[in-house]
Amino acid sequence: MGWIRVAVLAGVIVFLSQLNRWVVFDKLFFVLLGLLVLAFAWSRAALSGLVVTRRTASDRAHVGDLLIEQVELENRSRFNKLWVEVIDYSDLPGHCLSRVVSLPGHTVIRWRAKTWCTRRGRFRLGPMVLRASDPFGLFERRLVIPATHELVVYPALVDLTTVRLPAGELPGGNALQKRTPNVTPNVAGVRQYQPGDSFNRIAWSVSARTGQLMVKEFELDPSTDVWLVLDGEGRHHVRGGERLADTAAASKPEVFLDSTEEYAVTITASLARYFLDQNRAVGLIAQGATPVVLPADRGARHLLKILEFLAVFRADGTTSLQAVLLGEQARFGRQSALIVVTPSTDEAWVRALAELMARSIRSLAVVVEPSTFGGEASSLIVVSELTALGVPFVLVKNGDDLRRVLAMPTGLMAPSR
Repeated sequence: MGWIRVAVLAGVIVFLSQLNRWVVFDKLFFVLLGLLVLAFAWSRAALSGLVVTRRTASDRAHVGDLLIEQVELENRSRFNKLWVEVIDYSDLPGHCLSRVVSLPGHTVIRWRAKTWCTRRGRFRLGPMVLRASDPFGLFERRLVIPATHELVVYPALVDLTTVRLPAGELPGGNALQKRTPNVTPNVAGVRQYQPGDSFNRIAWSVSARTGQLMVKEFELDPSTDVWLVLDGEGRHHVRGGERLADTAAASKPEVFLDSTEEYAVTITASLARYFLDQNRAVGLIAQGATPVVLPADRGARHLLKILEFLAVFRADGTTSLQAVLLGEQARFGRQSALIVVTPSTDEAWVRALAELMARSIRSLAVVVEPSTFGGEASSLIVVSELTALGVPFVLVKNGDDLRRVLAMPTGLMAPSR
């Protein structure tokens, strides 16, 4: 530190003044001593009265969103702060609020940091450190602002509502002319109340009109469950070259996708939103380091649950996609629809998917071509196998417009019988 050198110099001057009895050494010693005292007092007050506030519009974002964080630094003391260095230790890629500012007494300085969210996951905004010193740089002061804020970055979502996704024909089917004791959206008719009928099935308007208690009868919901299977076997995923996102192209999610993993996660998230917006029940199976199964459900809350999981999903699993399909086949009924998203070049999973289709489980394969990301393996054999077995598929390459390719699968899905 600088003050140590000054203190050593003052000690040398005292020693020389005792040897030579020169008055100038005494005066120089007191000057240095006063300098040390002044610098120390100044440094003590350099960070006093400072209050830091940081704000973000939301604690949730998607890949491709622009995050704007505002920092407010207030000087509540009457003394000017010649310079204060603000150091930010956030771990969000590309996010930096650090800067050097000067604050007069009783003033507030505000600035904003704009950051493109290029990576999904959970990130920490903060902590911060304020650093200041005296004008001579002898004593340095640091003030730690420990407050942190968690930001969750969801996968990018591709808007599929403006196109007629052929995979949308997967759910649905003919109405099932079968009564059910459960309440469903499909009302088949009314009948006279019988002991044991639930009160929430009473048709009050019909009861008032007929003068006797009448209850609704329901049919099974004809819509099928859609199961999304995300392949997390690490050996098949490839990371491509880094892309630099610019402001002009930032509205396209593909700008921020640089690996088969990111493409697969983005496709899975987009399909989940697409089917949930159609009020379909969507389930998710993902086999990373830890297998995760989210049961089929509906609604915005279920979409958030899926996005929360996909935000932190990593393709670091060791279980093959074939083993996943065969191990989870009990979850797929005749009225289920199955969509597999994978970069795997192992044709064994294709045969497993064909076996499921033989059980009247309508299926679609979304193949992310690994060779377009710099991988050595190609999905040519897998695509040939899919074509030969009549399995509908979508081939996605690095840089493709996901809205366009997802709306154009190869092969037609036969309607349910």
